[in-house]
Amino acid sequence: MGFLKSSYNISRRRILSISKLFLLLSPLLVLSCSGAATKAVDERNVFKVGVILDLDSRFGDQMRMAIKIACQDVNSISSLGTHYIKPYYVNSHSKSLRAISAAEKLIKRKNVQVIIGLETWEGATLIAEIANQSQVPVISFARDQVTPTLMVQTLWPSLFRMSSDESNQIKCIVDVVSSYNRQRVSIIYEAGAYDTMYSKLLNSLSEELGKIGSTVEDQLILEALSSPNGEEVSLEEKLMKLKGKASPVFIVLGMSPPGSANFLKEAKKMGLFYGDSIWIFAEKPFANLLVSAEKSAISSTVEGAIGVITYRPKNQAYREFRSKFLNMFHHKYGENFNFEPDIDVVRAYDCIMVIKNAIDAAPSHDIIPEFLFNRISRNRLTGLSGPIRFEKGQLAHQPAFQLVSVNGNEYRELRLWSPNFNFSRSFIAKQSSRRNGYAIADKLKTEEGQTSGGNKPLVIGVPSKSPFDKFVKEEIDDTTGKAYYIGFCIDVFEKVVSHFPDPLNYQFSPHNGTYQDLINKVRDKTYDAAVGDVTILANRSQFVEFTQPFIASDLSMIVPEKPDLNRALIFMEPFTPTMWIASGGILIYTMLVVWFLERPINPEFRGPWTNQLSTALWFTFSSLFFAHRERVYRNFTRIVLVIWFFVALILTQSYTASLTSLLTLQELKPTVTTMEWLRISKARVGCDPEAFICDYLTNTLNFSKEAIVGISNTSSYGDEFRRGNIAALFLEYPYERAFFTEYCSGYLATHENYRFGGFGFVFPKGSPLAANFSEAILELSESGEMQRLENKWFPPECTMRNFTNETPRLGLNSFWALYALTIATSTGCFLFACLCTRRNRQDHERGSTDDDMSVTEMSIL
Repeated sequence: MGFLKSSYNISRRRILSISKLFLLLSPLLVLSCSGAATKAVDERNVFKVGVILDLDSRFGDQMRMAIKIACQDVNSISSLGTHYIKPYYVNSHSKSLRAISAAEKLIKRKNVQVIIGLETWEGATLIAEIANQSQVPVISFARDQVTPTLMVQTLWPSLFRMSSDESNQIKCIVDVVSSYNRQRVSIIYEAGAYDTMYSKLLNSLSEELGKIGSTVEDQLILEALSSPNGEEVSLEEKLMKLKGKASPVFIVLGMSPPGSANFLKEAKKMGLFYGDSIWIFAEKPFANLLVSAEKSAISSTVEGAIGVITYRPKNQAYREFRSKFLNMFHHKYGENFNFEPDIDVVRAYDCIMVIKNAIDAAPSHDIIPEFLFNRISRNRLTGLSGPIRFEKGQLAHQPAFQLVSVNGNEYRELRLWSPNFNFSRSFIAKQSSRRNGYAIADKLKTEEGQTSGGNKPLVIGVPSKSPFDKFVKEEIDDTTGKAYYIGFCIDVFEKVVSHFPDPLNYQFSPHNGTYQDLINKVRDKTYDAAVGDVTILANRSQFVEFTQPFIASDLSMIVPEKPDLNRALIFMEPFTPTMWIASGGILIYTMLVVWFLERPINPEFRGPWTNQLSTALWFTFSSLFFAHRERVYRNFTRIVLVIWFFVALILTQSYTASLTSLLTLQELKPTVTTMEWLRISKARVGCDPEAFICDYLTNTLNFSKEAIVGISNTSSYGDEFRRGNIAALFLEYPYERAFFTEYCSGYLATHENYRFGGFGFVFPKGSPLAANFSEAILELSESGEMQRLENKWFPPECTMRNFTNETPRLGLNSFWALYALTIATSTGCFLFACLCTRRNRQDHERGSTDDDMSVTEMSIL
């Protein structure tokens, strides 16, 4: 018992020691496992980006949110980028000196390769000085610059500005004033933070107003808000100057967020927003007003005011960003904010996309500054805010502007303004650009005492029910509760619209009916256009105008697949018949050469002719598997066999690999291979009854009407096949691709070259938009963007299931050089051996043995 107790104590102490050791090592194991997991998740190189923003302000925090969303998008596992973008945020507290200190720390300590942010021009230029020395690109959102563009590029070549010229916004405001026929306006702006920028804007505004016969009657210059009490008195006295004006027009050019709330409070108290007054807010003060003042005060006070904001395309990418941004905003601030994100917030997102495009194009993991500068300056990108292209360090694209007014907690869109065509909807095309053949908004109507009437957009009909949701599908925005549309056709349409120099004002209208009814409504101009999976046909083209097809179409026959059980001769399939004949010929030729070379001196190759040839054949054939045992005596034979062994190695390895793939992958064949068999056997076939395919089968391909089964629900296709109700399903090629995204296995498709016009957008006869859209579609196709959209909605791994009768085999075209080498080598050795034998015989006849080789030595050659 004592022995057992002692053993138990020893074992117990050992277990305790092991447990303690495990507890000590467990943190290291956890760190090692987490590090390995992190490496497994993302092995991309880290690209460091410095972000300098005034995070104390609402706008700075909103830009931080946008940058965070962008980094999440580009760093996602599904991203194809080679780098992982890691942002380093620094709060400048709206102080330029703090921004300088932050930039130096980011460059020297964090080794950032790009710096973004910098909302003020003063801070941007100071950081650009440091960046010039460190060769670090700086992308700034600052607008308040008055330095000429050429001078900016010379002084600060590392500075890129994610902002556009403010002169177009001034022209838009002047056009609004012109629509009311007012000759006098009053200007309001806050001098402290905006004096440099808005002095330039004020001069530009006065000049543009003079062109329409209007003048600046008053300038109300507000001091920067320092102490609330003193400012209230001063502000009230200044606002008294604006009271009592006849038909006043007030233009707010600049105002900070703190000043906006105080100004709105006093202006509301004095009744300046009522009566026949017209208030026009430039973009920045309008945005500051929305984020600073109370929402109840905004909706009750400035509901009739006009705000000017930069237009951004409302495509699917923008809607996804807006949804993520508003969710993040609501989560942090808990406010019911449903206004559009500020243009600088959207450009903050685009800024990360610009960086991603630049670093993904790098030829190696180490990105040098010169390459980064070059890629950013040559960037071509369609972002959420529109086309992004830098020209002399500034955005080259001149955006359009949207006139809006506040409606509760949302915008109410009024009119679109284009730099080229103002508020005009119809105009003569300029120069050679056919896409300029359409203006965005109706002419702004003049109506006394209120803003202009509703902006009539293009009404675009979309099928409410497409055979497959991949093409057109209606979704509901969780934030706003409004309907929007997604799908391949919608993405193509939005990409085309983004290529236009001016934004297109449109709205989708769901169409409940057949595709022919949709085309008829475009014909009678119920709809201005139709977007969806509409096939271009000759009879339809007589009444409407189609664009260039954005996806090709032909007739596809989809049938169930079955395994190929007749595989007795599969061992013959790796090589083509020509390859087998050539390989056998090379084998026999090599056998004869080896036999000729070895027969005179090799005893294993002697005897009766049958024994000699069988030995040579066995020797050559067994050498394919390196199983030969016979010795060779002549050097010429060894040369022939070296080349032959190399050829045998390549042939056996290639054959083994090809046969392995054939045996591993199950060979599948369609249950039906031709349409002719379906017609003769009168087998039942399926098609979509609302599409033209059913009529095409009966009228053109002579199928019996009794044999055609109409299937409206695409989810029933698989059930119809399993029940044996149909032997084949006929679809257009785009629908075939959508079919295989839902049924990735079990079916095969065949084609017999019955082609259609493809899918296109529909416009009324004679519409200039059809040519404009066709040109943009061709550009998308040539740039590869159309193929990327197809791969997005129809993954290639599930859509390439077309049946072919040809099995891929190895042919003589892959080995002819190798065979030529072995033939040339064998022939050369054969000829040299003949020459040596002849010379040996001559020397032997002369009996000369003094200076010549012996018979044995000559035979060994």
